[in-house]
Order: sequence, then C-alpha cells, then structure tokens
Amino acid sequence: MKRIICIGECALNLVFREGQPAGVMPGGRIACAASLMAAEKLPVVMASEASADPVGDMAVKYLTDAGVDTSSLDRFTEGRTPLMIFTTASDGSTRVTRYENYADEAFDIVWPRVDDDSVVVFGGYYALDQRMRARMLPFLNHCAERRAVMVYVPGFMSAQVSRITRVMPAILENLELASIVIARNNDLDLIFGTSPDRSVYADHIDFYCRSLINVDTATRRINYFSGKEVTQLEIPERICETMAWNAGVIAGVCGAIYEQNITPDRLETPDEDLRRMLLTAGAKAAQAAAANFTEDWQKSII
Repeated sequence: MKRIICIGECALNLVFREGQPAGVMPGGRIACAASLMAAEKLPVVMASEASADPVGDMAVKYLTDAGVDTSSLDRFTEGRTPLMIFTTASDGSTRVTRYENYADEAFDIVWPRVDDDSVVVFGGYYALDQRMRARMLPFLNHCAERRAVMVYVPGFMSAQVSRITRVMPAILENLELASIVIARNNDLDLIFGTSPDRSVYADHIDFYCRSLINVDTATRRINYFSGKEVTQLEIPERICETMAWNAGVIAGVCGAIYEQNITPDRLETPDEDLRRMLLTAGAKAAQAAAANFTEDWQKSII
C-alpha cells in the first residue's frame, strides 16, 4: 500500500512571552506536516526518534493523537528529546535556544515498506547530520529506486552548522534525490547566501531538481519554479511566517501529490495546471493550519 513517509526530527517547542511560560506545541516542520496530513485521514508514517522521557512522550503524543503511524519512531533511552525554547520579548523579537542530547547509536529504527507511488518527505538537519545520514541515505536511495516521489524540505538552525561548506555536499546530494523541493526564503538565504528565490533556483537548484516551491514572505507569494516557468500565488501577510503556515504548505502539497497520484516524471515537467493545483492545495492547507493557532504565542514560532 502506498503511503506518505515523513522523515524528520521529533521535538517539542516551549514558548516564553516576556519571561513567562506561555505554552508548548510540537516542533519540526516535517513532524507538524505529518500530523496535519494524518488529521485529514491520509496514511502517514513518521520515521524519527524521541527519547523515552516526558518530553518525548508529549512530542510523540501529538503525532499519535493526529493518527500518525509511529511504528518507525525509535524511543531511545540514552539521551534527551530536542526541546526548543522560544523567548519572545516585549518588542516582538524572538530568540531560540535548543537543548538536545542524542545518543551516538540512536536512530535505530525499522524503516517502513516503500511501495511504488509512495511520497517520501525528508529534510531539515536530519538529512545533513552524519550520525543520522549514514542510516538514512541508503533508505532514501531505495525510495528513489522504487519511484517514490521525493520531497526535500531544506533548512536548519544557523547554530547547528558552523560552516555551510561542511554540509553543502549533503545538500546537493539531497537536491539530486528530490522530485520537488519545498523551501522558505530564510532557508535559501542560510544555505546559498541569498534569498531571491528566482536566482537561487536558476543558479543552484534547477540543475539537480526541476521543481521548487518557495514561501516568499518578502513579496507575500508562494512561487513554483520549473525550468524557465514560474507560477505565483498571493499569500497573507505575517501569518505566512509562522511554522504552522509553513508546515501547512508542506502538508497541502504532499497530500495533493498523494491523492492525485502525481509521479516523479510529472514533476520533471509540470505544466501550469499542475503547478497551480499544488500551490492552491498548499495555501489552503496552510490557512487551515494557521486558523487552528489562535493564541499569540503560537504565532511567534517561525
């Protein structure tokens, strides 16, 4: 049975507003996208890891409550589940502090079965860190060989990589595996040193992957680039910067690829109708995800 396989970090976000705790919510765009898709009754399995600690229990519960299959999620005992502390000051500025303790031998998971036409979502720091990548890359290659649609979500915190040159070979390898890339302006800026998505696509991505969907908060558009073609969709101001909105774009695009039986070949040469359909599905899912976040503190997580 084909399904949507999400490979990414399972974490917990803890938000402080002006020195006071405001609330907690699940962390990681891919994990959040998995929850959103499972809530829509799509068959989603999460390949990840979380410590067998209270933080891990809460992070995993968000997934299971949404209906995500967590049979490929390793609950390790030596280490701690990543905890992201978002501290928002009265002027609206936000500082992010990350706490984690991964064991050297973690990520000991049973990979899910991959059938033809499955959708595989991977990315973030998980797809770059050598400890995880050594276990992940053979599986990703297997997925590509089975003609799965490979969705790459680049991005990481700047504190996780001291020099981009150290991880650039892995990023380029991920781009070559990808059928489609879903990014944000700050991801492109952090990786390639520039944020205008048109030039990033032409100079760095098009050679490896023909389809790029980018959330451009500067111009308030979602852009779909393929070769010399571009399709654009207007998006709301401010709310598009939140993690919920960006996870919603991933969920909407991947859900549409799954439900419409889009193949990797079609993403090599997507026509205007396909580009427009995927952008619309992404924006619709993003709006729905953002509508569920009614508290101001939830909107401070980007």
